[in-house]
Amino acid sequence: MLLGRKCSDYDLATSAEPDEVRKLFKRVLMIGAKFGVVMVIHNHRQVEVTTFRSDTSYSDGRRPDGVSFTTAEEDAQRRDFTINGMFYDPADDKVIDYVDGGKDLDRKIIRTIGSPDRRFAEDYLRMIRAVRFAVRLGFAIDSATARAIEKYAPKISTISGERICDELSKMLSERSAGLAMETLDRVGLAPSVLGELFEPEDLWARAVLRVQAVSSHGDMVLTMAALLGELTPNVISRIIRRWGASNELKNALRWLVGNLGRWREAADMQLCDFKRLMASEHFARLLILWRFEEQTASGGRKLCKRISARAKTIPPEQIAPKPMVSGADLMTMGLSESPLLGRIASDLYDAQLNEEFSSRRQALAAAGKLIAQSE
Repeated sequence: MLLGRKCSDYDLATSAEPDEVRKLFKRVLMIGAKFGVVMVIHNHRQVEVTTFRSDTSYSDGRRPDGVSFTTAEEDAQRRDFTINGMFYDPADDKVIDYVDGGKDLDRKIIRTIGSPDRRFAEDYLRMIRAVRFAVRLGFAIDSATARAIEKYAPKISTISGERICDELSKMLSERSAGLAMETLDRVGLAPSVLGELFEPEDLWARAVLRVQAVSSHGDMVLTMAALLGELTPNVISRIIRRWGASNELKNALRWLVGNLGRWREAADMQLCDFKRLMASEHFARLLILWRFEEQTASGGRKLCKRISARAKTIPPEQIAPKPMVSGADLMTMGLSESPLLGRIASDLYDAQLNEEFSSRRQALAAAGKLIAQSE
């Protein structure tokens, strides 16, 4: 709000304790009442409300072992960065700032509240968050904060993969993704977060260049594929498991990376193979990656221009049409369920995609020939 940007999320904090909040509203979920957190359901919206609190120790490096309810000022002191420690009172329309967050906002500085050693020991994920905030806002990381990140960087490996993936996904969704990766490396976090890209070490430099080339699209899947582009599908699967990310993301990345090197052949490959590439929802992303690969290899985009021109000549309805001859048709023609039936069905569909016939009658005739040849 102070930066003049649109707000998409609000954190609500109050002196009211969980039981008091429950009495104020009809529907309240006591999701984390012992930590002062409840969910108010009001006008069909869910609003998380947290009681001002002071945390005890963080033995698991993420959650406080216990809390005590306290004042707004003490609550501010437990938070991560000064720019995240300010309150806004909507009733009086005023900013309440106990931690000089406004000054750091004006100075464009990311600085921990209090000792950076203590803040990061409470939750090592805050180190990645510092990078994300700095890059997204165009701020610098305070020198003491940066030194503490370098000191504790290896500790990031103790944080769950899901939380790391969430932060990386947010970074890779921004146009500043390339700078985010550079900054992760500069403060020493990158080798602990993505060690696979440092074996050999020059993999990281090429990955960052690829990210920089595509990040203007603001597409997390595309940018993550660029980042992991030189890894094998099996290594990508291992990373996705470690991150606890979805099979959907894993399959998208494996497909994109698996086809990354096909820019050399795509303009002249069989039509059926080209259409199969086009049938993927990720084909447009693949084209973007191919342009960078060709530019890097040859200094131009001659082949990618031919690929794009070829794609434009194929009507959408011809990319992945329904097979003109089904397995049931082949069984009617005398084949039983067998590997042979599968091979003939596949060959027929390749021929259909290659536009070797244009009607069901022609397709059935072609099927008859293939069956006769197989006898």
